[in-house]
Amino acid sequence: MNWPPGSGRLAALGAAAALLWCGVFPRLLQCPALARHIELMDRREVNPAAMYYTELEHLPLRPPWLERRVRLWPAAVAAMASPSGRE
Repeated sequence: MNWPPGSGRLAALGAAAALLWCGVFPRLLQCPALARHIELMDRREVNPAAMYYTELEHLPLRPPWLERRVRLWPAAVAAMASPSGRE
């Protein structure tokens, strides 16, 4: 069969990803430090899928350095200042 160029690289990348996902990562879970951390998170009932989204309301919309450099149109500034986000 005549494979398109780059198929071998794609197959090798897929095999490497499968090896990591099915071989290396499960073995890492048996590492004592990681196992203790996972046990601690389970006891605290921490949802790992939600860990990264818990602090979003406390983050500024833009970093201060960007706020100083970017000039917004007056309508955009007024819309951002209103509670509903619309003028």
